Amino acid sequence: MLIQPTILFAIMMGFSLNALAQVIPSGLSFMGLNQNQWLIYVEKSGIFTELPAISEPRNPSFNYKSQKYAYIGSDASLHEASYLDSADSILKLAGKGHAYTQPAYDEDGKRLFLVSLKEGASVDTDILVRENGQWKIAVNQRSAQFEPYFQPPNTLYYSNVHCTEDCGRIIQEIWRKDLTSGIAEQVTLTNSIARQPVVSKDGETLYFSSNKAGYYHIWQLSLASNTYRQLTSGAVTDESPALDSEGHLYFIRHSADGRGGIMQWQDGAEPIELTLPEGVTDVRDLKIRQ
Repeated sequence: MLIQPTILFAIMMGFSLNALAQVIPSGLSFMGLNQNQWLIYVEKSGIFTELPAISEPRNPSFNYKSQKYAYIGSDASLHEASYLDSADSILKLAGKGHAYTQPAYDEDGKRLFLVSLKEGASVDTDILVRENGQWKIAVNQRSAQFEPYFQPPNTLYYSNVHCTEDCGRIIQEIWRKDLTSGIAEQVTLTNSIARQPVVSKDGETLYFSSNKAGYYHIWQLSLASNTYRQLTSGAVTDESPALDSEGHLYFIRHSADGRGGIMQWQDGAEPIELTLPEGVTDVRDLKIRQ
């Protein structure tokens, strides 16, 4: 049997074949804990680059067409910054006494979605949208909605809390709303917590993190056949699913010892772990531009 030169070299040098095969997806971004500080990292020209932030950033969202990113600062304000010249500004919000989280751009960067926590608490929320410089309510339902994810041409996916104390546990499902017709509908039925929706480019498959089987793992739902598939397993916490432009699935995995890493899912094989920037010991808020 012939062995390819690159594989033979890896064996001779003791390198992992998974590490040798690592390719950082274009448009990947995440928050990384480096020396007790959470920093924003993005893929640029195939490597991870740290972005500056005036305030300690939370929940960053990127728009690559406008070269801007939005995040919640340590001052609790919504910031929008450019990673071309590091210019940073605060976007004004009308709600008094509200807190804000989870900004998310649409694919063109023309709309920015944002979760508004009424009276600063997560018991009741709205999802807002900023378009042409004006804010309005995009989703207003009973209870709380989180994690807006825009799917072209005009559908917003999000997680909706169905039940808390009355059920003895939290039940949270994925919903979607047609922003043209205004019609909203429930998508998942897990009777557990389903969160962090991401949809394939063709709109046919939903990926999400759920504790349906005990631990939080990554699940797949065919939107045509309503068929569920559990993609990951084990005594780990898998979250933040993200898809690259070719449909490859990535996610964050936290092991039992609390260590966090970015994984690429492999069908029928162990996931490949990406090599993080030096000094990064934990990760959150993984996103990829499709």
